[in-house]
Parts: sequence; C-alpha cells; structure tokens
Amino acid sequence: MMRKILSLLFNVSVSFIILVSLLYIMSAAQTRNNPAHIPSVLGFTPLTVVSGSMSPGIETGDMVVIKKGNKNIKPGDIVTYRLEDVLVTHRVKDIFDTNTAEVFITKGDANGIPDYKTVERSQILGKYMFKIPMGGYIKAGLRGLTGILIIVGLILIGVMIEVFNYTLVRLDKVEKIIKHQVYFNKQSL
Repeated sequence: MMRKILSLLFNVSVSFIILVSLLYIMSAAQTRNNPAHIPSVLGFTPLTVVSGSMSPGIETGDMVVIKKGNKNIKPGDIVTYRLEDVLVTHRVKDIFDTNTAEVFITKGDANGIPDYKTVERSQILGKYMFKIPMGGYIKAGLRGLTGILIIVGLILIGVMIEVFNYTLVRLDKVEKIIKHQVYFNKQSL
C-alpha cells in the first residue's frame, strides 16, 4: 500500500515538473524567435510572479497562467497588463469610459491603494486563469542543460519505478503459482 502511495506521489510530482518544463520550453522557443513577443501555448501564457502585490492569493515565485485577450473583463477579474516595459498582474477594481477610451482601475490585493496609473483595454494582455504554486521557481531551476538533465533523469526514474513495480507484481504471481503447485504436490503424496 505504501509503495502505491509513494509511486502515485512521485508520478504526480514528475507530471507537474514536466508540465512546467514543457510550458517553459515552448515559451523559450517562441521568445528566441521574437524577443518582443510574449509567448503563449494554445492561447495561454505562463508568467512568473516577481512581487508580492497580489499576496496572499498569488505569491512571489508562483507561475500564473493567463488566457490571452482583453474581452469580457469586469471588476473583480485579475488581469495582466503592460505598463511600459513591465508586466503587471493585478485585480480590476473599476471600469469607466472616458472620451477617448475605456479605462480600468487596478489594484494589487496586498496594496493599500489602487495603482497610480489607469490601464486602457489595449494594454491588457490577458485574464488570470490559474496559478501553479512555486512554478516560477521550478521554471527558473529548469533552465539550460541542467534543467534538461533533471527532466530526463526524472523521467528515467519514473520509468524505472514502473518497471520495478511491474516486476514485483509478476514475482508475486509466480510465487502464488509455486505455492499452489507445492501444496498440490504435498496433497498427492
């Protein structure tokens, strides 16, 4: 039983790391081709949080995944927008129309006051969908050759554990067959 629980925990952990790694690899490939472009996978963009302005819901080092687009945004939604050369992920507090554009008032959940600059719809890159706790740290740790070796190593360890479990199951079956044969051989004497 304990072996099954450990195997399940290991498989979940490896799957999580592989998911974060694939997101990182896909986004890194897109960034190399066009450094100014914010990469996305199937319309979803993984971003690493670098401040605590959305704490406690979103912490520094978490990876947030946003759905690209700036439609259907309402107060209470968390959005990521471009403020000059910085990406900011904050909650929409209010929306109002000016003579020239629709303007959003945003605020970090941990901040006492709204952001000092308003945000126009054209600045919004996408809407928050979910977070991967500490995913940004994992993403940073999996960069380069070291990261590739870690991923390959974890996959190989996972395969070895599955082969080991399969072998143990087969050995248990063989042991039962042998015990069964020994029992019947004793009965026939």
